[in-house]
Amino acid sequence: MMTEQEILAIYEKEDAVWFFNYNGDPKAPHAELTSGFCSDGYVNSAPVLADPKNVELLTSELVTRLAKRNVVKVDWIVGSAYAAITFSYELARQLGARHGFVEKDPANPKRILWSRLTIPAGSMILQCEELITMLGTTMEVRRVIQESNKEPVFFLPDVATAVYRPEKLQGGLIDVISLVAREVKTWEPDQCPLCAQGSERLRPRATQENWARLTGKA
Repeated sequence: MMTEQEILAIYEKEDAVWFFNYNGDPKAPHAELTSGFCSDGYVNSAPVLADPKNVELLTSELVTRLAKRNVVKVDWIVGSAYAAITFSYELARQLGARHGFVEKDPANPKRILWSRLTIPAGSMILQCEELITMLGTTMEVRRVIQESNKEPVFFLPDVATAVYRPEKLQGGLIDVISLVAREVKTWEPDQCPLCAQGSERLRPRATQENWARLTGKA
């Protein structure tokens, strides 16, 4: 198996990951998320998954980890729109499973739909995401499929992902099987310790200059 650092090296090569260096300059910039919250880490899966070779390699590593957890026989892999679609598809291909994904409602992008496919009753379903933060999307995908599928469905108590970046790594009702697991903190600006020490907030994807300054490549 590849190490976590070897996996992160793929993201670094694609210029797609940043973590605040707490041992470096305390006034170095940190990330401002679209929510307005501050963060000490940022992962952008899009450039990594744009290369099919990366998708194949990362899912192959997940297959190895799933086998170690005895998750080897599944009937369906499901992902969410949009970044997880190619990732979950490749995992399904490697596991010899069927593949499906939820879609965003064109009238309300915050609402997701399951309508194109029907998973047969009794099928074993493994959920796959490219990145997981707080399991909110994970649980919503499960709820929508359970309520909208024409047959009753059963999800395995596992979810597979490339990157798991919660605020606190902990166990729960769902076991997250990941290639990278990192705690990433978020704060409201008036409670952010990085702002308090003089670190500037930058929107990572607003401009190339912002990203270059954030990653120290400016």
